[in-house]
Amino acid sequence: MPKQSALTDVSVRSRRVLVVTPQPFYQDRGTPIAIANTCRALAQLGYEVDLLAFPIGRDTFIPATQIHRCANPFGIRAVPIGFSAGKALLDLTLAHSFRHLLRTRDYGAVHAVEEAAYLAALLCPRLGTPFVYDMASAIPVELRHHKVFGTALAQRALGAFERLAVRRASQIVCSMGLADHVRSVAPRASCTQWRYPPLIGAADEAAVRQLRGELDIPPNAHVVAYTGNFAAYQRLDLLFEAFTQALTVDPQLMLVCVGASAEARTAALAQFAPHVRARVRILAPEPRDRMPKYLAMADCLISLRPSSDNLPLKVLDYMAAGRPIVATRGRAHEPVLNGERAFLCEPRTDSVKQAMLEVFSCPQRARAVARAASSHALQHYGWDRFVQQVEGLYGGIGGLRPRRRQPNSSASPATLAASCSSTLPHQ
Repeated sequence: MPKQSALTDVSVRSRRVLVVTPQPFYQDRGTPIAIANTCRALAQLGYEVDLLAFPIGRDTFIPATQIHRCANPFGIRAVPIGFSAGKALLDLTLAHSFRHLLRTRDYGAVHAVEEAAYLAALLCPRLGTPFVYDMASAIPVELRHHKVFGTALAQRALGAFERLAVRRASQIVCSMGLADHVRSVAPRASCTQWRYPPLIGAADEAAVRQLRGELDIPPNAHVVAYTGNFAAYQRLDLLFEAFTQALTVDPQLMLVCVGASAEARTAALAQFAPHVRARVRILAPEPRDRMPKYLAMADCLISLRPSSDNLPLKVLDYMAAGRPIVATRGRAHEPVLNGERAFLCEPRTDSVKQAMLEVFSCPQRARAVARAASSHALQHYGWDRFVQQVEGLYGGIGGLRPRRRQPNSSASPATLAASCSSTLPHQ
């Protein structure tokens, strides 16, 4: 349970919040998108924000937010999704910068993401600063198959750190699908699940037609689209196998995947026979503000995440796009998707293949599924609801009150370009 003293000892706290994220920032991928939205919401609510992140990513303007970056003595230029040696090294300099900011600036609260919450559990109580544990993923679970951190000793240590962070946090907020995990760690803990706003943008029909032309997609093609990274947990191998088999039944199928590095594109295309490769388009990552036209171009959107417990943000974008969705059953999707809002399947080639074919063989149901998903997303996951959730989250920290609520800003964090970054002294 949260320590009550952290909530009540200070009658009036600073309006400044320190957000600490052990991620590149800004990049168009899940956690940085979520953090940008959180900072924008805090700014709209009248808080001032210091955002501490890795020294990788592009500068972007967020109202009332100052971006700080930890030192990079190792010259690391990229941090892939998941655990890596580079990420571990930058976590060390992030810890130093985190401590420096806490000691030199006045914060009403800390918003600590993923393993930064482990640091917050050690640093914040000494200064009487409450912190929010933003559990974007359950780290012991994510690393359970790692050759080092998956060992029994390492898992016990990670579990101990996680329990400490959960016990000492003033508030816990997690990705959808992780609430059960939080309760398994601390049954009496109060946990809120994020309701992130989906990407909403009307795609111009002419732009969609032009995109289809650029990709050499025939007008009568049945386009199945995937957007996102090419990490192993996305199960693109399963998608490729299922598509190859489905193509023998429906030769009008085409597969478009957006988000591949040059290496991933080469490896993916090498898996297909020449006649299948002609029906596949593997594309580089695109800025998030350009995704509406890719979603609108698709006749079906697909997400296969059978081994994950947290909802991928792209699913909310898929839902808002008003296209039928194929998704694997499980905790990654079923917090928001069901049989009325998606074509659910098992993580098997035959099941994924059948779900894809059903989208095009049952157009009436496909339209109904797409309408139901879009209606649900727009009703339950809009921007105003997200701001209200952040307001409730920080309203639970005693004495932490914004000066005034700011007007709503419609600007997307992915499209704001002005720089507001600074670099911490390397102490």
